[in-house]
Amino acid sequence: MRSHLLICDSSPALGRIIAQRCINMGIAADCCRPSMQSILQRYDYQSHTAVLLFAFRADEKLLGFIRKTSESGVTVFAGLYSPSAALRRSFRNAGAARIFTMPCSAAEICSSMLLRLMPDSSTSERIELFLEETGFPRNLSGFHYLAKAAELCMKAPQRLWGGMSGIYEETAGAFSTSPSLVERAMRNLGSHILENGALMRLTEGRLDEKPTNTELICAVCDTFSRL
Repeated sequence: MRSHLLICDSSPALGRIIAQRCINMGIAADCCRPSMQSILQRYDYQSHTAVLLFAFRADEKLLGFIRKTSESGVTVFAGLYSPSAALRRSFRNAGAARIFTMPCSAAEICSSMLLRLMPDSSTSERIELFLEETGFPRNLSGFHYLAKAAELCMKAPQRLWGGMSGIYEETAGAFSTSPSLVERAMRNLGSHILENGALMRLTEGRLDEKPTNTELICAVCDTFSRL
């Protein structure tokens, strides 16, 4: 069944941005006001397969809604405006599948949700979605080579320890091109993401100069696996 997401926030600064990003990635999404009354009026148990909501406290009516929807097989995501461990535990026990501590960027929320809402996609496709949400330019050939190389390394992380030659070759084989072209394209991609800020978003500011291809693959694998 194709995912249909209800976002319990209709603000142009958060809810609408997330909805548009999801729609762009092939996930049907609509928004409603964050009040419990609006949520109950808009939520359709037959069509919605996922819910994203935001909360400041553990309201019993809201927790009851989460419990009921999650028990019916619906995926519930929650953004909490508090770092309280007790609050997170309340939402987790109610059935929330993924909890974000707010403020959290729309890109990070979307990336994490998409990974859960598209389980039938290949690892490479899901990495591509993650990269695009982070700001990597899909129009560059290095974008697709990086996604494939990261997929290979996630399956066998030890491959990075022995150098990149085998990874370049297998990636090149998947696209019917040469290892040297793969290497150059990934280096070119590294230059672009340094300039457009995607590298800073990927590494949360830990890397602020052009990465080597190995550093780039490691950063993608690390962040993607944590999502």
